[in-house]
Amino acid sequence: MSATEDFRGLIQFAICEEQKAQQMYRDLAAKTGDAYTKAILEGLHEQEVHHEEKLRSILASIEPTKA
Repeated sequence: MSATEDFRGLIQFAICEEQKAQQMYRDLAAKTGDAYTKAILEGLHEQEVHHEEKLRSILASIEPTKA
């Protein structure tokens, strides 16, 4: 496996982790009855969405591996 493939794999793993975090914050926000806590959790969710977008941009900039 090349260094580029390794790096792509790491970025793909990180994207999956960001998606898990998004879901967790979304679920927690839906469960809380406290408006302040809900706002914090929704903000954290949005940060994770932004992180995923950055990672997808990095992934798109990596040259695809040649078969």
